[in-house]
Amino acid sequence: MFYFDTIKDKKILKSSLLAEFEPDFCHLFTTKQSVIKSEEKNIKSVAKSNRKLILDTLAINEDNLVEIKQTHGINIQIPRNTGFYDNTDGVALYKPNTATILHFADCTPVILYDHKNKIAAGLHAGWRGTAGCISKLGVELMKKHFNSKTSNIVAAIGPCIGQDDFECGQEVYEALKNTANKISDNCKVFKFTKDKVFCDLAKINAAQLKDAGIKNIDICQFKTYKDNEFLFSYRRENKTTSRISMVIKLA
Repeated sequence: MFYFDTIKDKKILKSSLLAEFEPDFCHLFTTKQSVIKSEEKNIKSVAKSNRKLILDTLAINEDNLVEIKQTHGINIQIPRNTGFYDNTDGVALYKPNTATILHFADCTPVILYDHKNKIAAGLHAGWRGTAGCISKLGVELMKKHFNSKTSNIVAAIGPCIGQDDFECGQEVYEALKNTANKISDNCKVFKFTKDKVFCDLAKINAAQLKDAGIKNIDICQFKTYKDNEFLFSYRRENKTTSRISMVIKLA
């Protein structure tokens, strides 16, 4: 279950499942109150102030931060050095005191945490990333490179667009259908009306994680389009450039 918390007077979201592992592992999702990155000129100064507040609260040094240019792909980095990485939609952290920030406004945020080996991954699963099984790839990467056991990995799927509001065109439907056909729990990921198809990205990613062997998965009950009063939605807000952010940090 996800719940609201605050950093001073700024509202954030957290997963109760992941919160059990503090202070070894910290995470949060920003809201419209605590936005830390935006291209909109009228809130740039607020975003900069909120960024500093959040980084200070989590004791994240800018020098220990990994940031990425998300391209809606399936490339997952294991950064040996902090800094900026291009063409990346996932980051696996293994060094103490390192952190990363990913940004979303309808796409699906996924966090993986191996609480035995203290390895964490943050993934950006747009529809293309979901079609490419980035959630499952994240688990496989942790198993291959860090000897993680699926029994020790917990997962959280953050706020994304809900099924009722994610109408799919033919290209998107075909790509996601091909993916759904390869997972065991695909019976409810699509909803059909007379002439429309709606998809549940959170359920597809959860099914991928289950097929990869992950049993403990926390799925956010809040949805970007439906809960637009406190979450940004690309679809509902006419292609807004503002984003909610997912912040994760290893102690």
